[in-house]
Amino acid sequence: MTMPGGGTVREDLAAPADSPSSHGLGAGLRTTFFYIYIACTLGANAVLLIPVDAAGNSGDNTIFSLSWVLLHMISVLVLVTSRSLRAVPILIAVGIGGLIVLSSAWSVSWMNSLVYGAMAAGNILTACVLGAERSLPDIAKMMLRVLTVMVLAGMVGASLGYGQVFDVDPHARLNYLGSEPIRGFFAHNIMAGFFSATGAVLAMTLLRGFRRLLVLAAFIVFVLWAGSATGFLLAVAGIIIVPLAQLVVPRIPLGGLLAVGTPVGLVLAAVASQVWVPVVELVGRDPTLTGRTLLWEWGFGAILERPVLGWGFVGYFNSDYGALPSRYTYQFWDYDIPHFHNSYVQTGVDLGLLGLLILIFVLIYTTATAYTYARSAETEAGLRTGVALLMVMVTFLIASPTEVIFFTYNHFGTFGLFAMFFGLMRHRQERKGRREQQTLSRRGSAASPR
Repeated sequence: MTMPGGGTVREDLAAPADSPSSHGLGAGLRTTFFYIYIACTLGANAVLLIPVDAAGNSGDNTIFSLSWVLLHMISVLVLVTSRSLRAVPILIAVGIGGLIVLSSAWSVSWMNSLVYGAMAAGNILTACVLGAERSLPDIAKMMLRVLTVMVLAGMVGASLGYGQVFDVDPHARLNYLGSEPIRGFFAHNIMAGFFSATGAVLAMTLLRGFRRLLVLAAFIVFVLWAGSATGFLLAVAGIIIVPLAQLVVPRIPLGGLLAVGTPVGLVLAAVASQVWVPVVELVGRDPTLTGRTLLWEWGFGAILERPVLGWGFVGYFNSDYGALPSRYTYQFWDYDIPHFHNSYVQTGVDLGLLGLLILIFVLIYTTATAYTYARSAETEAGLRTGVALLMVMVTFLIASPTEVIFFTYNHFGTFGLFAMFFGLMRHRQERKGRREQQTLSRRGSAASPR
């Protein structure tokens, strides 16, 4: 089949090797578990189980912590009963998760690195199971369904005055509708905006007709209600980039895109470096991005102090060293800094250049393979799925310089990244196996007597 513009489409090996019903737990139970797990990585259990008062102070989080303990225990059962796991993906998941846990050995806060590192390793292993058991279209649709339900539920909750879904901004800023910002059932309004923008690009690529307009409108309204500049800019970028991707992907091979896109990207980066200050001021933010740029400078210094292996997973801000940046960053004088607000700086501080290189590899592999998956699809639905996964990655990549969404524990950014990474890896392995089988079959036919 040939797509518009001459792009050739080939095999769409989207179906998993084993159906969920072939595993130790029933199909319905496994599917329900994955839906709940995704919702919790988005922050649903935090909103429901951690009380927050009118001043934004959090109450006891014991039940919330127990909910994650229970989820991790169930994920172990899901892992050991899976019949779809293959050696290479599981070794990669164990290797990356093992590095995160092992960082407790040199961490400045070894107990936090051990506990939270084990959770992050569990997230990666669970993502590996999801990528092995469910097709890429299934994974994309599951993400969209959970995001849609959570956004709609958040807006209903806000309309009914449910206090837990409102966000308390330490800088007392209103949202883009001139009212109190909401977080919905996400951890806070910044993540709410980010995840809503992610849902918007999924809706634009996976849905059609009136349903696409309706769901997209819900995501856009939620972004405005949340009042996050990150979410607003990501939503605008998605509305612009998705139609371009739908035109470009079927027509231009990845190599050609890189040949043209790399110099264009460098030019755009140079332009952005000159105009980003008025742009952030236009959306009501200060040029330091609420102190983020100052934090990044501090993080670069921390990386230089421990460049190879870092300070240990989540170790820096859980030690005495973590109290220092807030003393010199006035935007955070009344705020406990949890991280460096940059995925790459945070990974470099936590796991050194070793961890940073692993992260960069995973990002490049997932983005490039999503692009080639879209081009190799033989159906329009397969093309839409590939573009959807690619747009999720683009959204993640745009957000990652200002937020910590990779190599963090119990977070959808990490779980979603690795679910796509392992799902695309499985698809690529199956496609390679299919080609080898076809080659052997052709050789056998040629060698047989006529």
